[in-house]
Amino acid sequence: MFTRLFILTCVLVSLRLSAQDLHFSQFYNQPLALNPAATGIFQGAFRGAASYRSQWTSVPVSYQTFAGAIDWKPFQVGSNQIALGFLLQHDVAGDGGLSWTQLGATGSVIHALSSTQGLAAGFGIGIAQRYVNLDKLTFQNQWGGDLFDPGLATKEQLNANSRVRPTLSAGFHWFYQSTETRTFVKAGIAALHLNQPDISFSSDNNFRLPIHVTIHADCALQVREWLDLVGFGLARQMQQSREMVLGAGLRSVLSKGPGSHMAARFSLAHRLGDAWIPAVQLERNNWIFGLSYDWNSSPFQVATSNRGGFELSAIYQMLPAPALKSFKSCPIF
Repeated sequence: MFTRLFILTCVLVSLRLSAQDLHFSQFYNQPLALNPAATGIFQGAFRGAASYRSQWTSVPVSYQTFAGAIDWKPFQVGSNQIALGFLLQHDVAGDGGLSWTQLGATGSVIHALSSTQGLAAGFGIGIAQRYVNLDKLTFQNQWGGDLFDPGLATKEQLNANSRVRPTLSAGFHWFYQSTETRTFVKAGIAALHLNQPDISFSSDNNFRLPIHVTIHADCALQVREWLDLVGFGLARQMQQSREMVLGAGLRSVLSKGPGSHMAARFSLAHRLGDAWIPAVQLERNNWIFGLSYDWNSSPFQVATSNRGGFELSAIYQMLPAPALKSFKSCPIF
């Protein structure tokens, strides 16, 4: 009983004092969620990505998080490529099903600086909903001293259990791709919730979602014909909430060629002050599949027994068809 009341109090305090966006350990597999300027930054004509995260299942208030995105490059104007995308995010936690759902569109203009470099500017607009099922919650004021009485007034000033608001985002993204090797560098900066939407459940206390600033980078260095060194990093801040992730690993090309491309990637990352994150990723032609696990190392490990959560991701890219090799036609025809 008291555990449930304590957890509920923590949830309500977090609703009133702060709020955080969804986050993934494999953030490099959800670029549109990080930065609208990442729309269209990939090889090929079309990309679809999906991620699922299950976190803290060993404690009562577990989190289930999903994100899906698609983007493509419909046309080109001079040296500028126009890219469009759509993004869906959903997160739910706790006995009351506290959730965050966001549906949005992104667009970017990608300008070629040279044959190996480009710079993109992007903008995003979305609709976000915050929801909680108040019928499934219990409150401290319903404790009568000896017994719990759900018929007692909660005395909580919550006028609604759902709030829908628009949200705006913008960012820049720079990238380098070697024309002779697999070496590349990607880096970007973005600001989410530029309009600071009001997401409070109470009409007496307007709480505006703080602007969320994100800096991210992802790179690879080819060191052998079959081996790459990879590195990635993320820093984000939303009012007093901060997150920083640094990681590195190896990528091995197992086979290559039209219809037979296969590679495996192994990495280890650390979310500062929170968790160690081993991850494995398998590439097969147009598909990329990822699996990671958060090994909790923060003081919260007392409740989680070091168990953070697992995360699955999948990416599909419609790659350009390889150019036909020169050949001699049959002299009969």
